[in-house]
Amino acid sequence: MIKKLLWMYTTTKRYLFKDTKYFFLSIYRYLQNNYHNNCKFYTERELTDLIKAGKSILRIGDGEIGLLHFCNAVYQIYSDAIRNDFLKIIKNYNNNSPYVLGITEFVNYTNTELKNFVNIEGKKINRFPVWRQLKITYEMIFNKNIKYFDALAFYKPGGFERLIMPCIQTKKVIIVTNKGNQEIIEASPLSRGDYFYITCADENSYEDRLKIQQDIIDLIHKSGLPKNDFVVLFAGGLAKTFIYDMANMGYQILDIGWGMKSYYTGKSIEHQI
Repeated sequence: MIKKLLWMYTTTKRYLFKDTKYFFLSIYRYLQNNYHNNCKFYTERELTDLIKAGKSILRIGDGEIGLLHFCNAVYQIYSDAIRNDFLKIIKNYNNNSPYVLGITEFVNYTNTELKNFVNIEGKKINRFPVWRQLKITYEMIFNKNIKYFDALAFYKPGGFERLIMPCIQTKKVIIVTNKGNQEIIEASPLSRGDYFYITCADENSYEDRLKIQQDIIDLIHKSGLPKNDFVVLFAGGLAKTFIYDMANMGYQILDIGWGMKSYYTGKSIEHQI
């Protein structure tokens, strides 16, 4: 009871006047243990085929969902500009989009299932505080008539190898990430000597999104090769909103996140699911 009262106080203070619709829906759904969505997801085979066909991919996680509700993310301060960008990306997503949106399959879990989730290590972890916001946001603004991909697919063993590697073997690869990750990838025996790199900031990378976008365009232009010969692997934080614009310009950007570092270091991150 004390936890529920504390949650209601915190929620009221944060959302009542700034995010009123979400505030009332979150209270209503909080009390429904069997509440869940029926989001449709692509299979791994379907997703691989879409990537091979040139689609970009863009993941929406708990940080991005928090920004939609006027909160800071772990590595990104809030701004109205970034919130509006993500609203545009989500609301414009349809079967003809040049990108595929990824959200976690937790969107379909009941409240009870989230509270009693058991990870790969057999450890019970309460995922309800993290993913309840996604569930409500999906109900409020996401397109229910289209499929999504599992945003945590690259956290699972072999996910990068199964979904990404078959699609980039014949492509020129540009990797957008921070300096530390670049050094890790370059030192990996799995790295290729012909990779191109564009470095971004560790935090608040959204503010550099236009520079990153232009760096990609300039690099491809200087190569003299068509844009279809390139694929961009992205692990650069919340600068990812530029994927929407570049996908509509005919570039292919794959938002991989931590899954790329996991692949090149050989260290599993499945326990983070």
